[in-house]
Parts: sequence; structure tokens; C-alpha cells
Amino acid sequence: MNDNAIISPQSGALLVAHPLMDDPNFLRTVILLIAHDDSEGSMGVVLNRPDLKSHHDSDSPLQRWIHSAAPPYFDFIGGPVEETGFICLRRDTSTTSGVASVDIVSDSPVSSEPHRVFRGYSGWGPHQLAGEVTQQGWFVVPSFPDDAFDSEPDTLWSRVIARQLGDVKKLSRFPHDPTMN
Repeated sequence: MNDNAIISPQSGALLVAHPLMDDPNFLRTVILLIAHDDSEGSMGVVLNRPDLKSHHDSDSPLQRWIHSAAPPYFDFIGGPVEETGFICLRRDTSTTSGVASVDIVSDSPVSSEPHRVFRGYSGWGPHQLAGEVTQQGWFVVPSFPDDAFDSEPDTLWSRVIARQLGDVKKLSRFPHDPTMN
């Protein structure tokens, strides 16, 4: 599908999974690319997977970060890499992506700006992401400033697809199970 909404992978762009992607880690995901260098690799976080099963000590610094974050008040599954580590992003209008990482080692949130906590991240080795984009596993589209802090993650994939142009936009109504159509 050639569409003028599609861009090259770059920091701050969104990766939107093709509806037929069969990797359960990335089924209908929207990923914010945090870093991209095709010769060195890429890194991002999944924006639409709140971890509804996570439990943290209610008195822990991490829990205070989560409860002060943009709703819903969960940590999000950022991806299958380093699942025991956490990344916190906050709004930062001085960056091209509109977000910046925050050090969550401190005991309390340092910013009143919207932020979100992600467990783990998504990563690609050198040239790997370019190959997956070429094979149409991902659509690479511009991000909006509020995408990283969206309060309705369950519908983010459909809404990001719906705001694209041409044939890509039509995929926003693609059924979860095409065999049941």
C-alpha cells in the first residue's frame, strides 16, 4: 500500500502494526520510536498495552509514578525487551517527538507534565526494522503530541489508522478476526 501518510522510520514517528501481523507481542500495537538509526538499530515503546495484571508495592516509588501518570493508572507493556526495566516518558514540547525520558529513580515524580511508565521496550537490530517495514509489517506514520499519553489505549490503534489517508485509513475497520466477517 503506497500512501502519502507513510514516512521513513525516525525518532518520534509511530509504528502501527499491520492488522495481519501474527506476532502476539505486536498484534495491533502502536509503537512510539524513541531512537532510530538503521545501521545501529531502533528502540520504542508500545503505547496501547496497559499492564492490567501488574502489582507493585503501594508504597514504592514506582507506584507513585504510575498513580501520578496520565490515565489509565497502570504501567504499560513497552515491549518484550528487558521486561524487568522501566522507562518513563513525559511531555516535552522542545523535542521533535513531543516526549522525553525521565529518570524514575527518585522517590517522587519530578514533573507536573503528563507522563507514562513503560515496562520493557521494543527493539530492533541494525536494518531489522527497515526490513519489517519493507515487508509491510508496520506502517510508519507521524505521531501526535498526545499519542504517548492517550487515555483510551484500547482504541488507539484504530484511531491512528483512521487518521491516515487513502488505503491505510480503510484498515481502521479491519476485523480482529477476518474469518468471522
